[in-house]
Amino acid sequence: MELLEENVLLVYDPLTASQTTVVQHTFVGTASPFGLILPVPDQARVRTHSQRLRNAIRNRLHPRGRVQRTLSVELTSWTAGCALRDVGDGVPLEGEEPAQRNRGAQVETATLGAAPEPLHDWLLDNGFTVAPAQAAWLSELRASGWGLVGVTIRPRAVDGAPEPRMRGPVISITHGAREPLFAARHPPFALVEDGGEAPALEIAVLTEWAVAVDVDRPPLPFFADILTEKAVNRLSTDAGGLPWDFRREGSLTGFRVDRPTRGMGIVRFVRADPWPTTRPTPAPRIRANTLRLPFEVVLILIGLAIWGWRRPNRRRLGRGGQRLS
Repeated sequence: MELLEENVLLVYDPLTASQTTVVQHTFVGTASPFGLILPVPDQARVRTHSQRLRNAIRNRLHPRGRVQRTLSVELTSWTAGCALRDVGDGVPLEGEEPAQRNRGAQVETATLGAAPEPLHDWLLDNGFTVAPAQAAWLSELRASGWGLVGVTIRPRAVDGAPEPRMRGPVISITHGAREPLFAARHPPFALVEDGGEAPALEIAVLTEWAVAVDVDRPPLPFFADILTEKAVNRLSTDAGGLPWDFRREGSLTGFRVDRPTRGMGIVRFVRADPWPTTRPTPAPRIRANTLRLPFEVVLILIGLAIWGWRRPNRRRLGRGGQRLS
């Protein structure tokens, strides 16, 4: 499996020293089942959620533009449709339905902790293996006191084969934390093919104050705004409930950061001066509508127009075709 995209939201509550991480991945590959190993700095509570939660967060970070409708007219023919039939890739295969193209996946989560035995048992139970680079990275995490969460994903097969591209589950992980942070490193072979660039990492942080990435040259946020308590409640309504307890006013800041390739790969955030309000420009949503007008209908309408135009003129003519005065 190859990781194409990773979207993360960190909700940090300094009053309770806790953090909830909402994460979703996009994969490409045909392995079934496959697993994710997510590091956590403390004992964690893991839950899975519907796509509605992710959509509510994404609509806040990437505002949706207005719908622009277009209309195009396409001339068809009833006669040609009776004489010919479509061939090639445009014809759906027998038994293929749009609902079968994205049927989701079965997901199981397990809190493995920092000891090596639970991880070993989880790998054996699911038939997974880890590469030497992964084993070294996991050992480094455990030596630093970090625990692990295992996620087993079983894509639903269509015609005996899983979908080659799929969105992973929406997962929330709640644990204690002294600062907002996220373990962003993945094995290189799980990111891209040889010679390619690692996918961008999008991380947003919701807490009481504005934050910045704790690096020498921190990136500028693509989103920075204040979320009032009313806005947080509206987000909860759109998401059908939120997996965190932070409900007061806070600052939401989003960054696109380079994925760490060395060490533990921990991305940390520090308190910063308030950023000016920054929002991405909403891209318009184009909805194209096509009106298929049979050519025979056009001919009938033209004939009716000619008949209707000539009929009043015929009434004004007398015998012998002489126009009445």
